[in-house]
Amino acid sequence: MSKLLVVFGATGQQGGSVIDFVLNDPELSKVYSLRAITRDASKPAGQALQKRGVEVVSADIDDSQSLHAALANAHTVFIVTNTVYDEHLKSREFRQGKAAADASVAAGAKYLIFSTTPACERLWGHPVDSFDSKAEIESYIRELPIGSAFFAPGMFMQNFLTNQIPRPVPGQEGGQLTYAIANFISPDAPFPLIEAAKDSGKYVAAILAAPEKYADSTLSAATGFYSYREVAEIITRITGKKTIYAQIPQELWISYLPPNYRHSMSAMMCWIEKPGYYGPQTKELVDWTVKQARGKLTSLEEFIEEHAKEIFPE
Repeated sequence: MSKLLVVFGATGQQGGSVIDFVLNDPELSKVYSLRAITRDASKPAGQALQKRGVEVVSADIDDSQSLHAALANAHTVFIVTNTVYDEHLKSREFRQGKAAADASVAAGAKYLIFSTTPACERLWGHPVDSFDSKAEIESYIRELPIGSAFFAPGMFMQNFLTNQIPRPVPGQEGGQLTYAIANFISPDAPFPLIEAAKDSGKYVAAILAAPEKYADSTLSAATGFYSYREVAEIITRITGKKTIYAQIPQELWISYLPPNYRHSMSAMMCWIEKPGYYGPQTKELVDWTVKQARGKLTSLEEFIEEHAKEIFPE
């Protein structure tokens, strides 16, 4: 009899990637049956999963009754929380992560996999609330009477399609436009990138295939390291659109952000530059994790090639 894998955030990038991998993997698809948790199973994304043979259940992480019903008979649970950038970020996210973990234990689940981030304030005295919120959930899960492992994704390549998409440099007239990605950190500061929608499942699958091996472990998941200078060069080379990295003053960069994002995003970027995304041993952690992934990881070059028309629609 197969084990029931319950996936939170099933219609998002991480949860969706986990479901895709398990469905398509000859080994794991025999070991695990799938239940997708979404707020509204009637929406197109939920219906699409149902057509692929996935059980889809509506549940709200803030509704304990719906959580307990959704987790009935679960063996393994993948939990990803939703970060909302406001003054309640840490308390809300911890409450929701704790609720999902507690409900998993109450349902008799045997194993939890949680999407986490580094404990910036606790370990290095550098508070980053959008990271520390998940790290506190991780600490809580580690004390529960259940097996657990942790998936810590790097910066999403998808950011270069949204909040970090190249934008035309102001003041240009005629001719070929130059585009810029702007930030305040050094152009050569390395940060780890992951293709979240395609590759998250490749890391989580390693845990699913050998849960005892990875018990209590954290997979610091990224294809590799890139700097903003390198990102701009790759975009230029692949798309033919001249793209540069514009290092601007921190105060100016912050002024472009929505008010609720400013503190969290600024603290995160400072952290990424020093000591590094996963702390002082960032490179060693990523190098080890790359070797654990099941399947070829997506390079930034491959991601840009696939999404070039989304970056530059014209």
